[in-house]
Amino acid sequence: MLQHLRVENFAIIDHLEVDFEQGLTTITGETGAGKSILLGALKLVLGERADLKSLRNQESKGIIEATFDLSKLNLRAFFDEHELDYDDETIIRRELLVSGKSRAFINDTPVTIASLQELADQLIDIHSQFNTAKILDNEFQLQIVDAYAQQQTTLATYQLQFEKYQQTKNDILRLTQTLQQLANDRDYKQFLLQELDEAKLQLNELEDLETESKSLTHAEEIILQLNDAYQLLENEQGILSNLREVQSKISRVENFADQLSNLQQRMQAVRIELDDISGEIEKQVQHFEANPERLSFLNERIDLIQNLLRKHQVSTVAELLAIQQQLNEETASLDDILQAIKAKETILLELENQLEGLATSLHNNRQISLEAVETYIHQTLEKLGMPNARLQIELTKVDSFTKTGKDKIAFLFSANKGIEPRDLEKAVSGGERSRLMLAIKKLLAEHLNLPTLILDEIDTGISGKVANDTGLVMKEMAENMQLLVITHLPQVASKGNHQYKVYKSNDDETTKTQIKPLNKTERLNEIAQMISGSTITESALEQAKMLMQ
Repeated sequence: MLQHLRVENFAIIDHLEVDFEQGLTTITGETGAGKSILLGALKLVLGERADLKSLRNQESKGIIEATFDLSKLNLRAFFDEHELDYDDETIIRRELLVSGKSRAFINDTPVTIASLQELADQLIDIHSQFNTAKILDNEFQLQIVDAYAQQQTTLATYQLQFEKYQQTKNDILRLTQTLQQLANDRDYKQFLLQELDEAKLQLNELEDLETESKSLTHAEEIILQLNDAYQLLENEQGILSNLREVQSKISRVENFADQLSNLQQRMQAVRIELDDISGEIEKQVQHFEANPERLSFLNERIDLIQNLLRKHQVSTVAELLAIQQQLNEETASLDDILQAIKAKETILLELENQLEGLATSLHNNRQISLEAVETYIHQTLEKLGMPNARLQIELTKVDSFTKTGKDKIAFLFSANKGIEPRDLEKAVSGGERSRLMLAIKKLLAEHLNLPTLILDEIDTGISGKVANDTGLVMKEMAENMQLLVITHLPQVASKGNHQYKVYKSNDDETTKTQIKPLNKTERLNEIAQMISGSTITESALEQAKMLMQ
């Protein structure tokens, strides 16, 4: 329920605050007083597109703030989903900035316009005489019948399963497309995998191969140079022979000077190290040998690996091994995907069986309720001055599941005797469609927990007894909901539990729109003025009293 509305610096509104109550509230005022501006401000706080031109003072921001009582609405899930603080008394605020941008808040937490609109759709339904396209929507027509049949729970269960059904179908389609793509690539990938498997690659293999190849390529030169080095160490005039001679000469005199003993030890250490080096050189000479066959094998192996690196556009054997693993998984995953598709198809079959049962239940309950809905709408339209109007509802089953079951619905309408009901879009005028929508809203108000409903001059084009009966219909609707009605008809205005007047006030420089609640006397005068014009006559006052009674 809308409890409070505050508007600052919007159009010709400087500052305005108004409290609203449960039941039927009528809003009146002369043409041009600003009723549409007030409604525009409310639409803005509910997420409608903002316009900097709406600011009264272009140098200050505009604020529209609405307070709602959510205690009777089941909206905690919305607040949890959007990580917002829930409060039974929730405040929605929209700010128009001088920069041309706008900001939205729910309980002082910034939100996106999309989030604001999602919440607003569950709080207020604004309906004008030109806003009746929804009545032609198949889902809305089914909602009317379902509301009367009281099968919201069944429909909610069906729609939950339908979402799972759609998701499962999408999963199967995605897996099937993946399978097809893999199948198309499978031959080529298997060829690549076979090529890598046959290569029997080892980590760091290329580095080892290149090192061995380099050694074998220069084996003769290595042997030659090592032999020469060995000879320089070991022949009669070699380093070791000379070193032994040096050591012998020092040993002859080391007893004559203490410092020569240290020198002798160092010479001994050098000789031992050179002996070891000589032995290692001799061993390496035996290790290295020319092996053309081995060298040829190594070079072929290196060429094979280099070609694979270029083919797969990588630089290391490790990356080739990773590609080999990936190809293994991809070619093996075909069987996995086939199994996944079969599992999903089993789930889909189970969901289809569940949906079939729920759709049959929905259809049967709808079929049972059709006549009662037609009768209810006819009786309400009779009160609205259309005694000969007839709504005929046709329900047919379709082959595939939809969001609302397996039903196709059609509203056929006739406003006059002797004319067969035909397609609603072609059968009603603007005024007739508006009254038909009012009758439908009344039905919904009695069977659903509707949000606040605002009717914007939906009674245009009617008068007299029809206007009075229309007001009574609205009063009946307001027994189950909060209903705000903007009207120019005294018959409707008089039926309100509460009445507000929108008016303009002027000073030397500006014109401002204001709104005020009317007491009993003010209501009497306002309704009388709506009857007689600017000059209130005694006759008009008497008529106003009768209407209010």
